[in-house]
Amino acid sequence: MNTPLRTLPISLDPLDGETPDGFLARLAQAHLLDEDDLRRVILQRIGRSWWPAVDSHIVEVLEELADLPIGSLLPDFERDGMWVRCGHHSWSPEKCAKCLRFAQPRTACRTCAGGRRTTTIARGAALCLIHGEWTFRELHADVAGISAYEHAELTLRARLWKRGVALHTGEVNLAAAFVRAWYAGAGASNPISDRLSMFGVDALDTYERVLLCAYPEVVRIACTLVSTAVITPVLDVRMSALDRAGVLSRAVADAIGEPENDELRTFTIRVVGHAHRAMLYMYGLRSTRQAKYQLSPLNRALIVAAARQRACLLRHANPRRIPDIAGKVTGAAPKPRVIRKWQNEIDELALP
Repeated sequence: MNTPLRTLPISLDPLDGETPDGFLARLAQAHLLDEDDLRRVILQRIGRSWWPAVDSHIVEVLEELADLPIGSLLPDFERDGMWVRCGHHSWSPEKCAKCLRFAQPRTACRTCAGGRRTTTIARGAALCLIHGEWTFRELHADVAGISAYEHAELTLRARLWKRGVALHTGEVNLAAAFVRAWYAGAGASNPISDRLSMFGVDALDTYERVLLCAYPEVVRIACTLVSTAVITPVLDVRMSALDRAGVLSRAVADAIGEPENDELRTFTIRVVGHAHRAMLYMYGLRSTRQAKYQLSPLNRALIVAAARQRACLLRHANPRRIPDIAGKVTGAAPKPRVIRKWQNEIDELALP
C-alpha cells in the first residue's frame, strides 16, 4: 500500500477548465521547481517510466500533491463542454454527453493565474472578461474597457460556441484570413490600422496578430460564415462560383463595416472555389464502400467532405436546402463512429 504523499507547502486553486499539465507547470513555478522534478515524483508514484498523454492516475496524484479535493482537476463538461456534429442523435451541433468533447488547450489569463503561465480548456476564447486581458499563444494585451472586444468574446462564448466553433475549429481561422486579405487592400486609416498602432503590431502576418488587432471584426465574420442563411446559397454549385463569391464578399465587407476591395474579392473567389470543389466531392460520396449507387445522406456527406477537403463552410450548410445532385463517384463515407473521432482541421486558405 502506498504511503501518503507529502503535500507541497504552497497551495494553489485550479482555474476554471485548467488542464492538469498547466496546473502542474504552475505548481512547479510556485515552488521554484523544474516541471520534470514533479513529473518524476508522479511517475514514481504511479509506477510508470514515461509520461502518458491521458491517465486518471496522474490527475489523482497531482491533486494529492497539491492537497486538492478529489476531482478538482477533472474537466466540467456541463460548464465547458463543446457542441459537436457527431451523428449520435443528428449531424447538427449538439452538446453530446457520449462524445464529451472539449476545446483544445489555450493560454489562460495570467492575472487569473497569479502571473504564471498555464493552459485552460474552459468555454471561451482569448479575452478574460474579469481582468480585460487578451491572451492567445504568445501575445498579451490589455483591452479592458473596449466594449467591442467584450462583445466579441461574449458572442464567441454563446452563439459561436453553440455552433461548435472555437479558436481551433477552423471557422475563426478562416475569418482571420478574410480580415488579412481585406486589410491588404484597405486604405491607410481604418479601425484595424489604429489598433495595430495601439498594440505595437507591425503587420497582420499571423493568426494571433490578426485576432489581437481585429478581434471584433473576425468574430463578426465568423458569425457570417456559420450562418446557414448566408452559406447555403453560397455553396450552390448550380450557380457560378464567381457570382456566389460576390455574395459572400459583400457579406464579409458588411461584417467588417468597411467597403469591399479587390483583395477581398480575389480571396473570396478562392474560398468559394475551394468550397465548390469540396461540394462536388461531397455529391460523389456513397453510403458505404460496397454501395455502387446508394448515396450517402447529405447531412453526413457534408461533414465528411468538410473534413477530407478541409472546407469548414460545408459544416454550416443546411442539408435540406442544398440541391440533391448525383455526382461522379468520389469515395465512400465512413461509419459515424469513425467520423466522430476526427478532429476539425482548418481550411487550406485559413491562417494556422
